[in-house]
Amino acid sequence: MFLWIRDQKWLPTIYLSLIALVVFGISDFLLQGPDTLIATLLLVGSVAFSRPLPWLSIALFSAGILTPQYLHLDPQLSQLLATFSLLVLAAYGTKLQRRIGYALNVAVGITSFVWLIITLPVGGSFYGIELPTLESKYVIFTAGFVAMIAVNANAWFFGRLLITRITHVGTDFDRAILEREIATTQLSLAEQDRRFEIARDVNDLLLEQVSATLTSAEAGMYAAKSDPSVAPRILENIFDGVKKAHAEIRRLSDLLGLQDVKALALPGLRDLPKIFVSYREFGYGVNYRLTGEPLSLDDGAELVLYRIVFDSLENIRQHTPQGTEVDIDFIWQGNAMQVVIKDNGEETRNRLEQAISGYTVEEDHRALVERPTGANLNALQERAALYEG
Repeated sequence: MFLWIRDQKWLPTIYLSLIALVVFGISDFLLQGPDTLIATLLLVGSVAFSRPLPWLSIALFSAGILTPQYLHLDPQLSQLLATFSLLVLAAYGTKLQRRIGYALNVAVGITSFVWLIITLPVGGSFYGIELPTLESKYVIFTAGFVAMIAVNANAWFFGRLLITRITHVGTDFDRAILEREIATTQLSLAEQDRRFEIARDVNDLLLEQVSATLTSAEAGMYAAKSDPSVAPRILENIFDGVKKAHAEIRRLSDLLGLQDVKALALPGLRDLPKIFVSYREFGYGVNYRLTGEPLSLDDGAELVLYRIVFDSLENIRQHTPQGTEVDIDFIWQGNAMQVVIKDNGEETRNRLEQAISGYTVEEDHRALVERPTGANLNALQERAALYEG
């Protein structure tokens, strides 16, 4: 629900306020009559504006808490809505709004309760709670004072906790992706350390080989002066040394080049979970299922599958409303595999437009059996055909 409130400023709180109006409005009406409607509307309004207009929400719940005392009514059940408004305010308001909202909620709540206790005569009662003596009024006041601070403090705390969890901790799926990325990075670092060790060994061998070649060249230079017939043999030794040095340099170059190849690796099936997370953030329910034992594919085949899934999700995002459910099934069977991507975009759009009756069984059947066409689909079909797909 908090993700919904975060992504949509108006719609969630309006829905919640309408539900609160029905529940608390009817309850207060049955308990104390139609005079409770004013305070209920003020408090319901504070819920509706708690996300988009926090300052207005603070003003409304402050007025809504004090209204029953002004109208000489007992405390209303709808006054609990001020606590919910504070919870939303603590999550999405600025630091100043959070502090003022909490302070005013506690202040007007205590003021309202103190006014009730003062004006209630000894021997009176409210909601079945009798106050036969002055001491009982003190006890009720103390309990109410502590409860007022505790309830509002808990609402403020849970609001901050939930938004912190959503913003900085993430869901279990997000943490799983992060852990996988950490593991992959650790493996990459370990592989890089191994390559550096090999590179150091190759560098030492290369220095020895070059030193030996220089020594042979220097010795050959003096030997050739005294006996020119040894020159071919000396040149052959120098050539062998240079050849070995060149081979070591080539080996070192190839070894270090592997890291660049890995860094520029093509996207593949391993990158799909990150795509799913991003589209969930866009507001689409992506459900991924894997059936069977996956095959080991080359980079080109994985790139084709990645492109099919990515382009399909992008097409869904462009042509369907938020809230669309997307099912992605990878079915592996022997040496073959099938990718099935389905969405309920039409159903979601019709439901949002309150025209579900306009989506008939024939349209549903047509969506399942008719083959869609388009430039992107044709391009994907051509790529899949390269791998007998």
